[in-house]
Amino acid sequence: MYGFARREFALTLLRRMADYQPELVKDAYTRLGATKADYLNAFNRWQTMLHSARAPRGLDLLHAVLGPEDHQEAVRVGDVTATVLHWRLPLWPDLRWQAIIGAANVVIDGTLVRAKDAPRPVLPEAPEPWSCVVADTLDRWPDARQRDPDVPARWLVETANKRLWFTHGLLQLVEDRDGG
Repeated sequence: MYGFARREFALTLLRRMADYQPELVKDAYTRLGATKADYLNAFNRWQTMLHSARAPRGLDLLHAVLGPEDHQEAVRVGDVTATVLHWRLPLWPDLRWQAIIGAANVVIDGTLVRAKDAPRPVLPEAPEPWSCVVADTLDRWPDARQRDPDVPARWLVETANKRLWFTHGLLQLVEDRDGG
């Protein structure tokens, strides 16, 4: 395997998800026609590209890996305008990989988000893993608090009763909160 494209990028996202949902990850890489070795190799290649002095950086790296974006829009954040880009990925037809691009084509953030034209899920009190993204939970629980657990690719949303753990923006685990 010499190229790196959307399939391989999707495989890289699975690596951190396997910390929470190894069975869902196994099903996912199998649906992509990959083996465990393939998905681990894709993750290692991605990490090598991120740290290589010769690899493109920022938006250039995303374009080299994912090709042209499927959607682009400018978003004002205070006095700054950022560019938001979306790519379709295999495995999650209702989701998109979203990259927020700042000055000098620096990637500020990258995460899975729900496609604008995809139906929003109706979430129960304890949603199933891989059933929603961060914004879905914030729609369901507007008073929820977001927490950055200081672990790359992870995010935490706390409701009055639950802790919802996300990897690359996709729900992985729901825990009961102790003492509210």
